[in-house]
Amino acid sequence: MFFDLRASARSRPVLLSSPHSGRLYPDRLLRSIELGPEELRPLDDGPVDILLEPALEHAAGLIAPLLPRAWIDLNRAPDEIDPAEVEGPFPVAGRRSVKVKAGLGLVPTRVGGVAIYRRKLLAADLHDRLDRAYWPFHLALGRELETLRRRHNVAVLLDCHSMPRASVAHQGRPIDIVVGDRHGSTAAPAITACVVRELRARGYSVATNRPFAGGHITEAYGAPAEGVHALQLEVRRDLFLDETSYRLHRGTASLGRALAAVVDTLGETASRSVGRPVAA
Repeated sequence: MFFDLRASARSRPVLLSSPHSGRLYPDRLLRSIELGPEELRPLDDGPVDILLEPALEHAAGLIAPLLPRAWIDLNRAPDEIDPAEVEGPFPVAGRRSVKVKAGLGLVPTRVGGVAIYRRKLLAADLHDRLDRAYWPFHLALGRELETLRRRHNVAVLLDCHSMPRASVAHQGRPIDIVVGDRHGSTAAPAITACVVRELRARGYSVATNRPFAGGHITEAYGAPAEGVHALQLEVRRDLFLDETSYRLHRGTASLGRALAAVVDTLGETASRSVGRPVAA
């Protein structure tokens, strides 16, 4: 198993995900790259799964990978890869999206402008990463959301990430948290408004959809008309993490409590939106 799915004892319609918090670097990866794990850290969100532990008490569950984003990016579409970077037959045409061009596709190839791999990625290796890590994560994520939707008539996915301070510090007070709903397409307005309101009530500076509107996970699973709402949460990294050492600091506890309160209220709001929960 290449991901961790932690269930809560609470019957709530909220699922937490943290797709960039994996911290176990496979030897096979380290042998094939030019860089060390510490140089790959900017790709990762840090231990967001640990930050979310208090919030798990108010959600249905938390799903997070064990392997890092450098192994495979779970927040990319399966065709977001440049075929020119793969050696051997690959069954999709590939798509050179903006992220792929920046070296941040399905398998990241650059970090800070520096090449990660010594040579092209073998198609067989890419197949293995998809089959053993990518698809099992997404199958589990989809299955959990469908279970919640059937049980409660509604499901909410809170896809959680961290962002460097530098990405939001270009003007005035840095933004603390960005809530993304793909410009209103992946969650009902009341769901998005609830998260924004509750975060601001706890003193955080919150933006919506800028500079981060949500990635593949938010887009792929958010279907408000079908009762499934998906939000991306980008938390400013230095609020809970030392950006040099990637170690948690004392801000983790206060931010974790705030997120727990937000998830608690979000679950109540989602449940009220459809009336009383129904049996699975």
